[in-house]
Amino acid sequence: MEDVIDPGPIPYAAIELYGDPDLEHGLRHAGFEPDQTTYRLIDIPLKSINDAASMPWPRLGLDLANAIGDGAVLPPIVVMRNYKTWAVRHTWALLDGVNRTNAYVVLGRERIRAYEVLQD
Repeated sequence: MEDVIDPGPIPYAAIELYGDPDLEHGLRHAGFEPDQTTYRLIDIPLKSINDAASMPWPRLGLDLANAIGDGAVLPPIVVMRNYKTWAVRHTWALLDGVNRTNAYVVLGRERIRAYEVLQD
């Protein structure tokens, strides 16, 4: 389950990834207008992220994993609740942060910080 770090609502302009084109593409693809989104900051198990089940992906390389191992602090990933499976198992859809998530999997970490898109 998630641990809440900041319950929000945190406006889009206040998150560390504000203006990131990849995030904006992911949000629009999921049906959100970036400037209208709000978030909460959470800590979640990596295994609860749908895409993490098939990681690590060797093609993504080890640069981020090495950076984290050397002490780099990366921005949180961005997720949304996967309502189709939420009642059965708590899972998250990854909107932004594939490389960061993969790096944490490579390192054998169990949890990752994430901005959850708050939905009506």
